[in-house]
Amino acid sequence: MPRRDLGSALCFVLASLGLAVARHPSATLHDDDPLERVAGEGRLIGARRQWLRQHMGGLGLHRPPPDPDVIPPGLVLPWGYPLEVHSVTTEDGFILTVLRIPHGRNATLLRARSSSNGDPARRPVVLLMHGLLDSAAGFLVNGPGQSLAFVLADAGYDVWLGNVRGNSLSRAHVSLDVADEAFWLWSYDEMASYDMPATVRHVLATAGAPSLRYVGYSQGTTVMLAALAGRAGPPPPGGGSGRQGGGGAAAERPGLLRGEEVERAVLLAPVALAKHIASVPLLALAALDTDDMFSLLGLHEFLPSQQLVAALEGRLCAAQPYLCVRGSAPAGLMRQCTAFTLRPGYNPANLDTDRLSQYFKFTPAGTSVQNMAHWAQAVRSRAPNSMSYFDYGINCASATGRCNQLAYGSIAPPRYNLTHIITPLALFSGTQDRLSTPTDVEYLLESLAPGVVRRSTVIPTYEHLDFIWGTDVNHALYDDVLRFLDGDGEGAGEERIAVAR
Repeated sequence: MPRRDLGSALCFVLASLGLAVARHPSATLHDDDPLERVAGEGRLIGARRQWLRQHMGGLGLHRPPPDPDVIPPGLVLPWGYPLEVHSVTTEDGFILTVLRIPHGRNATLLRARSSSNGDPARRPVVLLMHGLLDSAAGFLVNGPGQSLAFVLADAGYDVWLGNVRGNSLSRAHVSLDVADEAFWLWSYDEMASYDMPATVRHVLATAGAPSLRYVGYSQGTTVMLAALAGRAGPPPPGGGSGRQGGGGAAAERPGLLRGEEVERAVLLAPVALAKHIASVPLLALAALDTDDMFSLLGLHEFLPSQQLVAALEGRLCAAQPYLCVRGSAPAGLMRQCTAFTLRPGYNPANLDTDRLSQYFKFTPAGTSVQNMAHWAQAVRSRAPNSMSYFDYGINCASATGRCNQLAYGSIAPPRYNLTHIITPLALFSGTQDRLSTPTDVEYLLESLAPGVVRRSTVIPTYEHLDFIWGTDVNHALYDDVLRFLDGDGEGAGEERIAVAR
């Protein structure tokens, strides 16, 4: 394979892990034409498919999960914060790891404004949910004073950090093994239907609180919006929940969470609608139809993290030494591909590049091929203001063994009813974000019921990763997040703010 194609292929793999929103610098496509970029990536799909099969065949797509009793304490305990590790079992059998920092280093500090029931002795409860191909580590990795989990704990909150199914901290099931295809047959629909309700109710029951406050980042916003919205229209035949073999939760109420369970929610870099995403790797994935994606990548995990990346680096460095720098194969190759995968995903002036190696210890954290296929479907959606369930297609003999007729009782998948959401929301987005684009954020605002969005803040120059890795997040973002969670400065209607930086 030519040197450029080999390097491009690896960078495409790394980019597709969700870290990337850029194109290769040597590409000749026009930056202002997303459709041309899709076409250009599409021309390489056949070659990349062949490369993936050739170079990944002997690597194995499964890896042992990191020990959740080892990794989270290493990010929390050395700083002098308490940590609890909880296991939550969903209705469909997935075992999720949920972390708790019950208080900050000052254990006596309480929020001046406590829980909604007026009890001044109870710390207000907040749940954080990570983005695509990430884990709870994303809210911890920059340490005290910089990562949101520590900021909230030091501000007097009882902080909980969720992990959705299939990521590096939630890779267990009551009856399935990670090597089973059935372990990976889910998308963010199931995260909203099962993971979010189970996590929220465990947190409330354990903390003894009537409600919680929520902060979601990227896909973490998607899952909460879906859980609060529920499906539009009647339930599928037999009172199911819109998933084959599912229960009747969606038939019992329009949303999967009750409005009173979530007191208020902050959405960082919200990605509920994805029609106008400008991330070339996701556009390239969207150029594959769902069956092609399953044929290429199988019905299992989507390119798991560290071990596979390291194996890819080792093989490529052996075959093409020019990709590696001064004898440090993983570091050199990662640095070269980082220029491709992260450059438009963050503001270079707002990132501590010395911490990149720390970030890559925990991300990408894994997800399912079906979840990535769902995101590709969202990018292909013809309706810019609709958020739909996974489209199984109408071939009931497909690779998944599922079809819309059996799953939903209709030819087309149902849509989420975003107008059903009554929880007060605050949206924080960036003008340069290629995953949570300004256009899609506008469509999201239009799709929600009047009065639900209490604050919509746009931060100039912010890109997708700035919301969790940015060096200026405290004054540019987290101060306002705290004010909204406390209920301060909330008007009667939507407040549109552009923050000057």
